Amino acid sequence: MALAVLSVFRDESANLPRFLAELEKLERSNVVGKIFYSFFENDSCDDSVFIVDQWLASHPGSLISQQRGTTRIRGRVRERTQLLAEARNIALEPLLTRAESFLWLLTVDIDLYFSAGHIIRLISILMASREISMVTASSMQNVPDIFGEYACSYYDSWALLDSMGRGGISFAANPMRTSRDRYRWMSGLPIAVRASFGGMALTRFDNVKQLGLSWNGDMGCEHWAFCEGARRGGAVLACPTIMPRVIHSPSIPCWTQAYAARVSSFLVD
Repeated sequence: MALAVLSVFRDESANLPRFLAELEKLERSNVVGKIFYSFFENDSCDDSVFIVDQWLASHPGSLISQQRGTTRIRGRVRERTQLLAEARNIALEPLLTRAESFLWLLTVDIDLYFSAGHIIRLISILMASREISMVTASSMQNVPDIFGEYACSYYDSWALLDSMGRGGISFAANPMRTSRDRYRWMSGLPIAVRASFGGMALTRFDNVKQLGLSWNGDMGCEHWAFCEGARRGGAVLACPTIMPRVIHSPSIPCWTQAYAARVSSFLVD
């Protein structure tokens, strides 16, 4: 049961030791057999490349490193999503061309506070049915829930589209809009969605190859196109009980009172 792990990064030397340590725990878990890693980075100014190079000396994988001279871009702008899509597609290439076959593709953000257990739970959900093509985590961030019920809120609302294509509610602990999906979320049940990422996603690798899955940031979040392709091979599920953390520091984003006043209009019966 081979696993392919794909990550892209830039200036992540502070997060890489924790990230790589959890992958080593997964290696020791006996849940998966061989793991192969594919990393892409560009324009790092810290020790990220050195850290990954040293680690790959004793772990099977590859690192593609480029100096492009690009400035760091924040927010939901097309240039950023296009660059992220390109980076992930570059990292995917070495996995597609390897002789051995993988069962799963794990796409994961390096700044995510996750555990090997989160990955194992994603694997167990995906293995439960061949009708599932992809499962995603539901990372939480240290921004208070806009409804005032929780200290944290769902992180990746832009990538999240429900089964009708409605976007996730930003800064809400429960980001779903319809009452049915909200009840499933509160019950801890996976929800079939049009798109999701949540900082960590596990996809059947045969679907990645046979359906030609790739990321595309031309029309919005780069994960939308990948999930659209994945749904041709089965359901894409958002898993509300698998909750890694995103910790914003030192600057913590916050919602405005004007946005808070509008949120109730997002809910659908």
